[in-house]
Amino acid sequence: MWVKLRTTPDERAAWYAKAAAKGVSFSEFARSAIDGVAVRRRPQLRCVDPDLLRQLARVGNNLNQLARWANRDQQYADRVAIMVQLMGIERELMRLRQHHEVSDAD
Repeated sequence: MWVKLRTTPDERAAWYAKAAAKGVSFSEFARSAIDGVAVRRRPQLRCVDPDLLRQLARVGNNLNQLARWANRDQQYADRVAIMVQLMGIERELMRLRQHHEVSDAD
């Protein structure tokens, strides 16, 4: 639902600037002002190299296939060992991602 409000161009620009400074949308900013709720700054998303994300997605896809196989195939008694290995790979992938994160300034 829409709510319309008349304002001067300067007021509008100032309000949008305040919302941007808080890292929230204008709608969130207006709702918080009207409801009397303090606006919290949104956490900044971390930048990650897109090539690394593509590679991680491919590895993750393969891991998902392995996990489905381990959960589906009842004739292998070694499913616990497979799951332990998958969990180790998951931890290593998380470490790899954190190592390759780039800052916003880069």
